[in-house]
Amino acid sequence: MELNDSNRTAVKPGGTYVHAVGNTPPNWNLLSAVGNVVETGMVLQLITPSPYVAFPDLKNHWNEDLLASEPELVATDPQTIVYRLRPEACWNDGTPVGVEDFRYTWRVSSGHHSPACLPSTHAGYELIESVDGDHDGRTVVVTLAPGKAFPDWDAMFSYLYPAHIAARAGDLGTADGLAAAFASFDQVVPTWSAGPYQVEHLEPGVEVVLVANPNWYGRVAPSLDRVVFRVVSDPVALVDAVRHRVVHGMSTPHPTKALVDAFRDMPGVRYELSQGLVWEHLDLNTRNPFLADAGLRRAILTAVDRDEILAETVGTFHPDVKPSNSHNFYPGQPAYRDVITGTGQGSGDIAAAERLLHAAGYTIRDGRLRTPDGSAVAVLRFRHAPGDVMRRRTGELVRDQLRHIGLEVRIEPTDRPGTMVAGDYDIVAFNWIGSPLRVGPARDMWTTGGGMNFGHFSHAEVDRLIGEANETLDLVKAHELLNRADEVLSHEAYSLPLSQKPSLLVVDDRFANVRANPTNGLVIYNAQEWGLRA
Repeated sequence: MELNDSNRTAVKPGGTYVHAVGNTPPNWNLLSAVGNVVETGMVLQLITPSPYVAFPDLKNHWNEDLLASEPELVATDPQTIVYRLRPEACWNDGTPVGVEDFRYTWRVSSGHHSPACLPSTHAGYELIESVDGDHDGRTVVVTLAPGKAFPDWDAMFSYLYPAHIAARAGDLGTADGLAAAFASFDQVVPTWSAGPYQVEHLEPGVEVVLVANPNWYGRVAPSLDRVVFRVVSDPVALVDAVRHRVVHGMSTPHPTKALVDAFRDMPGVRYELSQGLVWEHLDLNTRNPFLADAGLRRAILTAVDRDEILAETVGTFHPDVKPSNSHNFYPGQPAYRDVITGTGQGSGDIAAAERLLHAAGYTIRDGRLRTPDGSAVAVLRFRHAPGDVMRRRTGELVRDQLRHIGLEVRIEPTDRPGTMVAGDYDIVAFNWIGSPLRVGPARDMWTTGGGMNFGHFSHAEVDRLIGEANETLDLVKAHELLNRADEVLSHEAYSLPLSQKPSLLVVDDRFANVRANPTNGLVIYNAQEWGLRA
């Protein structure tokens, strides 16, 4: 069955669906670097409209609820995109969705209009010269600066926020007013919505309850009365909750063997492991004065043994897992190129790591690695969320592997929001849930000052190559530039890809139209279609 139609059947009105999550949203601003996390996306993508949505087939599809027709690239110099909104599209207070909402997203994301706004991405927005509208604001015309181009233009304007609500917090025509408006979305629970649901109730750390938006304008009216995101962080409690139908579903991009084994043969549930745009990686923080040295970073990542890590984590329930060798593309994609194997990184070759250290002037004395000036390299902190058994095991293996080159690693769990964004780590393992589009994310993850560049990597040649990729409409050329940048990035040993990860979805059999979506569209991409089987 085609991925976008799996588990599809007729549903009846009414009912409540409860989905287990790791936490309630720590921040309500998906446009910000701090707020752009999975917990926020699971809720906010049900209330913030977007011109395009990532589907289970790993492709972007234009949003037929929001738009009257597919967005159109009407000119290439200057690059001009036209969005035609459905006349019914409105916020739940009756205000039309329109050009001002697009303009607000552009201005807080551009980096030019208000430097105090720290967006999750500048990609594409910094190249826009104007966002205009006609036909009562229902036709939005986005024009880039002359000579500029952005190949992933269909990634822009995700998560439209209500400009009329933002304007209550600040003058959107000034830098300070934009900053105040941007900050106003951080902690205030939204009463606004232009999606199929709206927030009814929040109990932080416990649950978020959403109810159908009475002013929803989409083609399919929500069948469910409520969608509840309930926090169940303990794996044993989660299994019991699904078994006793207290929770009706769960999805995770980092399942464990215990979860997979528990759900595989559980009666009354649909179980699915799927592979998509989710990949795990190990990052080093270049703001650590020791890790600022690329020579030391190369030795560290060479001493890391990916095969051992995968065998004791993902491989325990997905034995066919293989290391991934690209920072930008996924195995099977035409542009995928192995840029890692030739570096020796991830091989666990201790002798090669020692040769790299010796060449860089390091020594190992009394079991401790020392810099060329004789100073002992400080203890490195490996951070992960409490209860994350897979990443804890990764940390334990990295700790044991790096002992062979005189490094001490201390595992420090943390549940403090923003730890990763603030760069409060020395070594960290986490996953990106990717978009089908690859150019914009590369700019955010690997270039100087990128909104997702949490380890503060900076390299002029990487910036140049990715910058060129972001300014051409020739995707073949753009992808080649990304691979050339990846060769430099990999040589600099900032981030080591571990593997493409399987995502786990479990759904109570009584509910239909809930399907795996291992992209940044997440499982909730079609929540208005969910319901009890008719």
